[in-house]
Amino acid sequence: MKLVNRNQMTLRKKFIGLFCFLLLLHIFFTTLSSYFIFQKLLDSEMSVIDFKTTMLKSQIERYYEEKSDIYKLPELNQLDFEKKEDSSIIKENIEKNFPGMEFSLKTIQGTVQYKEDPKLVYNKETKDYSFQIKREIKFEKNLPFNSLELSIKLNFYKIILQSLLSGFFLAALLIFPLLVLYVNKMIKPIISISRASKKIASGDLGIQVNHKSEDEIGVLSESFNFMSNELFKMKAIRDDLLATISHELRSPLGRIRGYTELLLDIQLDDLEKKIYYKSILQEVDLLNSMATEIIEVSRLELNSEKLFLEKIDMGFFFDILQDDLNILTKTKNVNIVYKFDYGIICEIDVEKFRRVIVNIIQNAINAKSTLIRLESQIINNIFIITIIDNGVGLNQDYFDLVFEKFYRVDKSRDRETGGFGLGLAICKGIIKEHKGKIYFSPVETGSKIVIELNISDKLS
Repeated sequence: MKLVNRNQMTLRKKFIGLFCFLLLLHIFFTTLSSYFIFQKLLDSEMSVIDFKTTMLKSQIERYYEEKSDIYKLPELNQLDFEKKEDSSIIKENIEKNFPGMEFSLKTIQGTVQYKEDPKLVYNKETKDYSFQIKREIKFEKNLPFNSLELSIKLNFYKIILQSLLSGFFLAALLIFPLLVLYVNKMIKPIISISRASKKIASGDLGIQVNHKSEDEIGVLSESFNFMSNELFKMKAIRDDLLATISHELRSPLGRIRGYTELLLDIQLDDLEKKIYYKSILQEVDLLNSMATEIIEVSRLELNSEKLFLEKIDMGFFFDILQDDLNILTKTKNVNIVYKFDYGIICEIDVEKFRRVIVNIIQNAINAKSTLIRLESQIINNIFIITIIDNGVGLNQDYFDLVFEKFYRVDKSRDRETGGFGLGLAICKGIIKEHKGKIYFSPVETGSKIVIELNISDKLS
């Protein structure tokens, strides 16, 4: 299993990146939409003002017709405009009838009808901003003035706030689908893992989650798949363990019972009794041997097996080992070829490591090998031992399984050739305690097992 590299795109980096992207996108959409909404609001206000200006013109004309006899307004000119009380009365009354609008009277000379764009003005008294819009009302009727200048102020903050809020929510509506799509993409593998977990809980072991990424979810998916495979393997091993223990215990116990019944029911001479007693003793030794191996495997798994480590020249170790192996192969028509170097120092428990090599050689002999090569080499300061045979070989599908407890590839083998299926499990535990590795490597013919050990020192 792999861990998340800091340089890879982790979930934290993805969320930070997503947040920054959505923030920039939201600011962009908010600014853009607020600008267009602001223009629309201002245009809408100006349309209302233009409409009111038209209505105001007719109202002022009617107002003048109704009041002209009372005030008898004279014609106005630029010089006496400010002194005319009647014109002030008209101005005040107009502004009173149209609150929020400011008027100023224009002279007859040089008056033109115009429209001005809104201006942003600052009021020093109230210390706030407003949009000022001016419109000129030109009268065709014979009035004391031929035009009025209308000045209207709009609340700056109200329009800006409306624009920003509208733009903000519009941008949020545009971004929301993108956020939903991204979140759905993020939680999809989590939902898959959750569903797969429920299936495993119901007994459907070995199920896999099809999700590959470089972030934490990818690592979680890989870990989940690894766990699922391990559970599947453990179930297979457990089933095989139950079947094996049932068979291995039942067979010797059945034979012991049979021998005992014979001793009780049949009149036997001393020689025959001795033969049956010896058979019973062999069966008891067999059970004891199996119990010992089970206990040893359990200790190795719990890291409670004590090792007596010593530094030794591996060439010297294999010299001593040859004598044991020659005895093992003497009557089996098996040839062992040795190729190893001297001067390589490793720290090992000699007796337990000898047991590992002997067990592997015994397995090769049981696999009908006639030639076994035992070689060593050094790669990257690692001492590598390879044991290659020309026996029946091992399918790659079983490379990992054969190191599990009670697992035997050939279920037809009896205990004389196949053992209890604990040998390689014990070998793996011993090598693991030496902080090394043991594994099968594919070859065209036979099988190849590799052992890796750390080098303590080299003799020059």
